[in-house]
Amino acid sequence: MPLPPIAFYSIYEISVRWGCHPADVAGWAAAGHLQVLAGIPPVTCGDETVAGIVQVAIAELMPMFRRIGPSDEQARLRRVMPLGTKAWLKVTDPPDGVLVRSSDLLVDAGTLQQFEDERELMRRPASTIGASPRYDWDAMYAWLFWFTYEKGLPETKTALVALVQDWFVQNSKSGEVPDESTIRKRLTGLWRRLRGEEPA
Repeated sequence: MPLPPIAFYSIYEISVRWGCHPADVAGWAAAGHLQVLAGIPPVTCGDETVAGIVQVAIAELMPMFRRIGPSDEQARLRRVMPLGTKAWLKVTDPPDGVLVRSSDLLVDAGTLQQFEDERELMRRPASTIGASPRYDWDAMYAWLFWFTYEKGLPETKTALVALVQDWFVQNSKSGEVPDESTIRKRLTGLWRRLRGEEPA
């Protein structure tokens, strides 16, 4: 039996998926286009105990996604909204809120798919529907997100291309590896975005 589909994507994974800055994703969420979630331990909100997956007020966490200058690595959730409800609850215990990291903030895969479908962000030719991709670009992008988050962006685009090509060599199930020019074309837009450059 195959594994079920991915349930959640982090803001960083989405930024890699769309080739944009994490601040863009956070901004669209703050504007109401995406619902941001987080998993929290049990906390007290007045007379209620809340735990598990909750909606967070991303607009209050924007210092973790600054476009210019260093971003805060952590912030505190001072209010949460349990799923299936419409009211924000103030966290009263711990009194200073729930500590979260920027990588803890998630978007439900179904919501993400709807957002992409409405804007045709991931549209592919009809002839590819149902066909297995020749190269596992999605897995590569997920790994690249982790690599750049943990170790930083390589100094040059050539180094980035070499890094990605090596990933394919190590992880290709079929033994096929995309050539350098194909990888370079795939990464050019992402490279410019991550470097803060305007798209060509």
